[in-house]
Amino acid sequence: MWTAGYHCAMNLDRLKKSVGHRVNLRPAACGLDEYGRELAPADDFWTIEDVTDAGVRITNPRTGHFTILGKDHIHHFMSNPMFSKDGAPHGFFVLNVQLFVQGTSVRVVPNSRPGERVAPDPPRIREAVVDFQYPADSGLQAKLNSLGYKISWCLESRIARLTQLEGWELVLEADESGGYTSYRVKDRSADQLLVKRAVTPKGA
Repeated sequence: MWTAGYHCAMNLDRLKKSVGHRVNLRPAACGLDEYGRELAPADDFWTIEDVTDAGVRITNPRTGHFTILGKDHIHHFMSNPMFSKDGAPHGFFVLNVQLFVQGTSVRVVPNSRPGERVAPDPPRIREAVVDFQYPADSGLQAKLNSLGYKISWCLESRIARLTQLEGWELVLEADESGGYTSYRVKDRSADQLLVKRAVTPKGA
């Protein structure tokens, strides 16, 4: 049972005294990349900017994201004295929702129990088997070049190294179904996947 805090849906007036506090969210906000894949966890502090009858506005100073939580989105508030010793007071929001942060947007979905994490839906990715000339012949290479990327075929055995250590990413193109398509060449020695990397601007 949660007994140490107060129920914000019934205590907005009391919560108004916490404007300026920095809070960790429980569950923590889940970051997604442009394709809907989950990013590395980041348990950021969010600042309580305003409390009105419409809800509670919170912002993430690190990323600039903001959202308004409805009073029924917040199960309760708890203090965090350890972090409150220096600077602004700190605490926790135990939520009835999960925040998903993608690009510049923040999306809110309900969870099953207060503070319980909701896993994101996996992106729908289909794989197209093509030949080595497909990117050039289809116009895909020209499109990605115009967006500032260079492309290359990568041995499947090296995909982890290139994407995790060397700044490459798998080429994923949006399709008509709302999902994404990746590209594979079935080679005799080993399959290869199409990857891209942003070209470093001159002077960078």
